[in-house]
Amino acid sequence: MFLGCTESAPPLAADRAAPVKEIAPEQTQAAKVDVRPVDRKQFDAVIADHKGKVVLVDYWATWCLPCVEQLPHTIGLAEKFRDQGLAVVTVSCDEPDEAARVSELLSTKSTGIATNLISQFGGSSRTMEEFEIASGTVPYYAIYDRTGRLRKTFGVNPIAKTQYTPTDIDVAVEALLAE
Repeated sequence: MFLGCTESAPPLAADRAAPVKEIAPEQTQAAKVDVRPVDRKQFDAVIADHKGKVVLVDYWATWCLPCVEQLPHTIGLAEKFRDQGLAVVTVSCDEPDEAARVSELLSTKSTGIATNLISQFGGSSRTMEEFEIASGTVPYYAIYDRTGRLRKTFGVNPIAKTQYTPTDIDVAVEALLAE
């Protein structure tokens, strides 16, 4: 497996039908965002800690432009649906020694509302295997139901004629919140 950003990234937030509050640069927080390195066992514990909530996981990397562009959409969902039981977890696929850089970027995206993690395996194929990122690329999204069961994933498929959109993620989140 290969971890890498792809040119076939999903459309930006402006292309989705359902409005989600985006974070403008002037609204960003300067507060430092904590980023915790995790392996799969620790990640599973984070998901278990959110039992009773729908959990949207955003796998991303600082070197992946589509990933960084999509973060405000993810955070917008966290803010829009927080009171309905949505929790957001971001998992950076940067190298663990880049945690300070990841934290700095997350701080500019107002991601203090999310639980922010970094794979202890960095951008290696082990991250893809451990976290079951089927596409082998980021951005990649996973949605867990209120019992902690993985219910839906979204990843770029280079051979597919159409790719997922932010609207697809919105619809999946809203459907699980309604259960």
